[in-house]
Amino acid sequence: MKQSLIMLASKIYYLYKLFPALGLIFSQLCFPFKNISNTPIEFIHKGKQAKLISAKKIINRKTTLPELEKVFKAYGLVNVQTVDTTIIVNLKYAGKNNFLNTNMYGEIKNAYLQRDVCKKLKQASAWLKKYNPSYRLVILDAARPVSIQQKMWLDIPLPDGDREKFVSSPQIGSLHNFGAAVDVTIADQHGHYLDMGTGFDSFSDTAYTVDEDYLLKIHKLTQLQYQNRRLLRKIMQQSGFTPIETEWWHFNACSRNYAKAHYPLIVSHLLNQNPWLAQNKVNAPVLKKINTASVSFKIQLAMSKEKWSGKDKKFKGLDVNYYIHNGFYKYTTGNFSSLDKAVEMLDTVKQRGFTDAFIVAFSQNTRISVKDAIELIHDKNNH
Repeated sequence: MKQSLIMLASKIYYLYKLFPALGLIFSQLCFPFKNISNTPIEFIHKGKQAKLISAKKIINRKTTLPELEKVFKAYGLVNVQTVDTTIIVNLKYAGKNNFLNTNMYGEIKNAYLQRDVCKKLKQASAWLKKYNPSYRLVILDAARPVSIQQKMWLDIPLPDGDREKFVSSPQIGSLHNFGAAVDVTIADQHGHYLDMGTGFDSFSDTAYTVDEDYLLKIHKLTQLQYQNRRLLRKIMQQSGFTPIETEWWHFNACSRNYAKAHYPLIVSHLLNQNPWLAQNKVNAPVLKKINTASVSFKIQLAMSKEKWSGKDKKFKGLDVNYYIHNGFYKYTTGNFSSLDKAVEMLDTVKQRGFTDAFIVAFSQNTRISVKDAIELIHDKNNH
């Protein structure tokens, strides 16, 4: 009798594993009050849109998950560590150790990305361990709702002009907002991060990936830092990711055009403020379209409440123009279609005494962030 019961139980368990739907029915018949919060969420993809089938169940479901994590799961994003448990997650915006000194994400500890992006990241992790079995990939940021991008852009007090230097505009959008970009670094066997020359979210030109040979030559990067960056880029690029020129830690899994066509935009960190999830209709944000042919880079030299002549001696013979931004006259030199040329000019300008000079970007004479400019150029090249 005992042996028969054991055989019956093993058959039920086999059916449960083989046919999840039968297993779910069986569990609900036997345990009618069991929490079904882990039931998979179904999406139907139709061109540029994604329709959530079980949205009301997600919204009404009482679980202990942080709300942001519920949002990511409801959008069909995947917890990276369910795909590769060896990847380390240290979300910088889920704490105060970031350039904003503010926790933007709440209590969430898991990183979420699109399923196909997770597969690429798993491949990158495998490449890294093949290079050095003791090394581990570390996620510093992954999916990010537009509402958080908006908070970074508007709600956090930053010095004049720093928004355009530091943060992507929520009107243009980031691939983070589609769950298709990831910020990563590498940890050694002791959990220490490899030296990349700057920390995460450093916005100095040393964080740029363009012209690293020159940064090495002028000793802004050491040989070790240079090699560590090249290793990180190598394993990510071999796995289908693309780096950007302004941040050594940031990698895109696809173009923004592809993301817009295949993934829903993650609108809000609040469940009831997402158009796909809300019971009451909420208008989805529309990302601003920009003429990518008009994107350019310049070197900002100085700013003033007063208007100066471009031929003033203080500009040391440079060809100078100005634009008005946030109530200031801001003076620039140069006009470049690529960031690498602007980086070369920036070094020349600093050698002439403009030590506080930095790169700014424009589209149709409107200042945009350098990061947005880079992303828009990538979109143009991958159209």
